[in-house]
This record gives sequence, structure tokens and C-alpha cells, in this order.
Amino acid sequence: MSATKNGIEIEINAQRTATSATTTTAVTPTKRLPGGYGELDVEQRGPICVITFKRSAVRNALTRRGYYELIRALADATFSETITTVVLTGAAGNFSAGNDLTQLRQYADPQAFLRCSEYVLSLLIKAFIYCPKVLVALVDGACIGIGFVIAALCDVVYCTERAYFQAPFTQYGICPEGCLTYLLPQLLGRVKAAELLLFGTRLSADEALCYNFVARIIQATDIERQFWPQLEEYARLPLESLRATKRLLSAAERTQLLNALKAECGELKSLRLGETYQRAIEAFVNRKAREGGVLSKNKL
Repeated sequence: MSATKNGIEIEINAQRTATSATTTTAVTPTKRLPGGYGELDVEQRGPICVITFKRSAVRNALTRRGYYELIRALADATFSETITTVVLTGAAGNFSAGNDLTQLRQYADPQAFLRCSEYVLSLLIKAFIYCPKVLVALVDGACIGIGFVIAALCDVVYCTERAYFQAPFTQYGICPEGCLTYLLPQLLGRVKAAELLLFGTRLSADEALCYNFVARIIQATDIERQFWPQLEEYARLPLESLRATKRLLSAAERTQLLNALKAECGELKSLRLGETYQRAIEAFVNRKAREGGVLSKNKL
């Protein structure tokens, strides 16, 4: 299969992982890190911190607790002297379906919950923006909403052939969040980014490779045998050179990211409290109650 962008033909299959040409290498055993995490598994593989979203029953949708756990896991990795690289991934064939909107039922005052949403979101996004370690996303299956945001904030993204990316914010009556209005035009080009953000369309794995959102497509069956040994080899590069290179790559766009975050949060503050979003959330929560909690295809 091939795809074309700006008149340049990109052979998708030629850029996929060459399974027959890669030599299998032993991977360092994993060690679970302490922290009392509930929505995440946090482990160490040699110089790699692996953060896994693990709410598989809801396709790894995140609650506010998950936000705080992720902030803490990134902070721990930042101050570790043995970790050079952080990998974010999801359990059971999905990266993350976004925010778990059903969590609003747990709060006596949902309006108060929504009013501080932008503050909590800002903490999470800034944890990614200021993280000095190499951030890698390994995406399988659904990568929606805040999941898409997390992947876009990483330095390098890899995905399986089953992965897809989606930002259905406008379908719920709100605007994009987490710097997506800056990141996606930079990464994909303005027109493709506008299609994704305005209409909530899906970006397939092949399209993500064609538009340079992902570095490589990895067969799901080859993750353990090939991906982890190769990444561990990368992660053993000198910490000082990795940090200096990331610092140079990140310095130019940090101000733009922070400006985008501030502008998005300003719009979200009123949109989240508006009637359109409130009705969309109410309809979603009621539908989930009728379905017994089965996750819909689109979450934020």
C-alpha cells in the first residue's frame, strides 16, 4: 500500500518494521515501581520507565485520579538518575479512549468538578512539556481525546497497524485541548489538522505514518520480540547527550505550547459550563447507565 503527500510517494509497507531482518535480543526484566498506582502500571526495564494505562474494561479511559497518577509518575521518572526514557502505552490492545466522562456521577457537585478541569489539565500538560527525559508513545488500538494529546506531546510515537487517532471534541460541544491546536498543524500540516480537529475524523495508522505523526508502524505481534530490545538499545545512549538533544529540540516551541494551552483553557472554561456540553455529557452518562457501563466508540 502507498500514500502520497505533496507529490512525494511514500511506500508505507517499506517503512514498517522489517520482521524478518531483525535479530531477537534479550530484554531486561521489568521491575514494578512503588507508588500505589490504581489506573497505571509503572515499571522499569533497565533505563526505561514504562507507564501503562490499565483500565482495560473502559479502553483505558482516564479519570482525574489517572491524571494525578500520571503527573506523579512523570515526576518520579524526571528525578530518577537511572531512567533516560519514558514509554507510555496501554493495556489490552488500546492506548486510551480519552477522559472517562462517567466519573461525573461520582461527584456531588459536577459543576465544581468541571470548573477546576482546566487547572488539572494544565498541570498534566506542563508535566509533559517540562519533562527532560525522552518521551515515547507506543500506541495500539484506540488513541482518542486526551490519549491523542498525550501521544502528540511525546518526542517519538510508534504505533501498531491496529492503531487509530481521533479528537472528537467538537462533537461534544467543546474545543480541542492539551496544545493540539498547535501540535497537530505543526506535525500534520494545517489542512489535515483542521479536518481532524474540526470534524473529529479518524487518523489511521497508515495515515499517521504518511503524515509523519508516527516514526514507524510495528506489527503488534512483534512488540515484545523487536520493539523493546531496540528501544532499550536507544535508551542506553548517554543520558547527557539525550537530555541536551531534547533540550535543543524542545526549546524553540515551549513558548508556543504554553500559549496554545492558555488559549485552549480559556475557551474550554466557558464551553465546559455551556448548555451544549452539559447536554452531551448528560446524554452520554445516561446512555452508559442503560448499557451497563460499556464504553462507547468515542470518548474525550
